[in-house]
Amino acid sequence: MKTSNLKKTTALAVVLVMFLLTVIPGQRALATDSGKINISLVGKYDSADTAAIRDIDLEGRFIRLRNHTTGKTYTLSYDNTSMMYDKRGVVLSPALLEVGQIVDVTFLKSTKHVTTLDVSDEAWEIEDTRDHDFVRSDGVSKIHGEPYNLDARTLVMADGEPALAEDILSTDRVTVRGIGHDIYSVIVTGGHGYVSLSSDTVEDHSLVGAWFELDNEVIYKISPNMLLSAPEGDYTMQILGNGANYQQPVSISRNKETVVDTSNVTITKPKEGLVTFEITPSDAEVFVDGQKILTDVPQSVRYGYHSLKIMADGYVTQDRYLKVGTPKSVVRIELEKDTSADASSSSSSGAGVSTGDVSDQASNKKSVGKSTGEIDAGKKSSAAASTASTISGNSSDKDKPSQNKVIKGHKIYVDAPYNAELYMDGKYIGLIPCSFQKVSGTHEVILKRDGYETKSYRISVDTEETDLNYSFPELKKTKKDDGSSSDSSKDSSSSSEASSEASSEDSGDDSSSDRGSSASSEGSSEESDPSSAASEVTTPPEGPSEGDEPGESSSSEEENDAASTSSGD
Repeated sequence: MKTSNLKKTTALAVVLVMFLLTVIPGQRALATDSGKINISLVGKYDSADTAAIRDIDLEGRFIRLRNHTTGKTYTLSYDNTSMMYDKRGVVLSPALLEVGQIVDVTFLKSTKHVTTLDVSDEAWEIEDTRDHDFVRSDGVSKIHGEPYNLDARTLVMADGEPALAEDILSTDRVTVRGIGHDIYSVIVTGGHGYVSLSSDTVEDHSLVGAWFELDNEVIYKISPNMLLSAPEGDYTMQILGNGANYQQPVSISRNKETVVDTSNVTITKPKEGLVTFEITPSDAEVFVDGQKILTDVPQSVRYGYHSLKIMADGYVTQDRYLKVGTPKSVVRIELEKDTSADASSSSSSGAGVSTGDVSDQASNKKSVGKSTGEIDAGKKSSAAASTASTISGNSSDKDKPSQNKVIKGHKIYVDAPYNAELYMDGKYIGLIPCSFQKVSGTHEVILKRDGYETKSYRISVDTEETDLNYSFPELKKTKKDDGSSSDSSKDSSSSSEASSEASSEDSGDDSSSDRGSSASSEGSSEESDPSSAASEVTTPPEGPSEGDEPGESSSSEEENDAASTSSGD
């Protein structure tokens, strides 16, 4: 009887082994002296995926991955039996993996254990760039001018936390990875902080209308109670105009507000410089601050920034800023012929500005609620006059809607967060709830409230003749070093909680989900004044024209996370 039972047990064991070998081909069955049978699962898998790395836990030996097809996040364990390789097929340590990398992974669904992980050789990577535009009304993202698809499945990370595309300002540096035209991950590598003035009045003189500059990264006309975003870093800050010419070093920290103390600013009688405009073609018209002036003869212009417009029939109109900082300066500009019917009438990317025989070529850079870019250094010529240099405008984008078009008779309404201060492109709008003139284009929204983390968004406003309603997520309370809430902290949010994650460890397919957002919405100085700055010609910021109220709108349907927008009746 015992012999019969033993035979039956052995037969069942053989059947079980055969079944396992059928389910997982290539398994090895090892019989031990005790009669037990060990099944080796090394190198075996029943699931495969191409995903972006969401998180790496080196101590716990876990990797979280975002499946781009489903937009879901799941967690796998790994150990010394898990084989990992880079693009060249070289063995890779888990410590060298990066958040956002796209990998091909195989694993056992039952144990959620990594069998192999290979850095995808089909994936592309664009590192540490500012040349991006993720918030567009046409729903297409652009990197280096090329179109890509970014949607709710894309992994967006800022400061180690999930984020939204709307959280990324155009001055932020990002590393982007994808396959084909699909963006799998966007990782913020260089963020932004905020800067404001302690007061916009000095010695009973208003600084409103003067210019605020951070090493040409930020150039902004001072407005009442302004609050600007700026890339993190160290700068030389300058306030110029209205009788002020003040400089001091400042540091902008990520997600924190830097308040510039204006009590040290002194007001003097504004200086004036003689500026001579030499324009090609010779019949071009030149306007400074809206006033037509003569060319080829010196014109008296107050020190500081001024709006500059140059136009001629058959040529591309240039809208720029003129910075005067020396007693004498010469600005030479050759307009570009308008050879295309679709050419933009508001900017030129190749206009030369020079003094004597020196010509400075324009350089392209994008802006966020203010003009940004590099000013080409002025070079000394034999003439005793200052060199003019340029920040060129971005070339026109036919895919974008009209920028900064005032939609007359229609407004943007912001309903939440309640009692927060609303800033649009750096200008103070008011306390929420509030409304203001609808202006099309891509804009920057900043939300601020004492005791809460400051938060910024990029939104896109359409040109439709309808009202827009916005309700942004509630701000987070700031915390002191001991973790308690604070009502006076200047720290701002490192990232909004842009995704809700439910942890489900049943299977790779049913694992937690990080939900993204889908945005849709209806010269050299004279010897007598060696310290003077050279006159400069710069391109105006992407914002509403002077006198217009800024407006924008973004539409993100993200649950409890992204700003929501709807068209009014």
